[in-house]
Amino acid sequence: MVRTLDTSFLIDVLRGHRGAAAKAATLDADGESITLPAPVLAEFLDGAHFAGGTYLARALQLVAGRDVVPFDKDCSLIAGQLRAELRRRGEALPMIDAMIASTALRHHSVLITRDAGFTRVPGLAVESY
Repeated sequence: MVRTLDTSFLIDVLRGHRGAAAKAATLDADGESITLPAPVLAEFLDGAHFAGGTYLARALQLVAGRDVVPFDKDCSLIAGQLRAELRRRGEALPMIDAMIASTALRHHSVLITRDAGFTRVPGLAVESY
């Protein structure tokens, strides 16, 4: 099964969050396919570049060699439909989260996150830590 990492997970791993570190160790030991949606990589590196120094170096090391899944036309169609559906239900979802969710949906993967907002996304498999 493919696992897709959310920005919150990457940040928590860098900050030494116990649950995230344990989940990262389990994922690495299991040898499962792990991907990063392009919007996650951009969001994560934005913060890492802003922080700079050793935080940036550690962030770059964390994502080095990971498969990056592009945000393409199909993902765009899913993201637009998803946000509209949630708005009709009176629930907001930031565009970056819609982009991340749509990438995971498009590629039939499980999103690893601590962001409870993703649990509202219809059809999205979410795994917390």
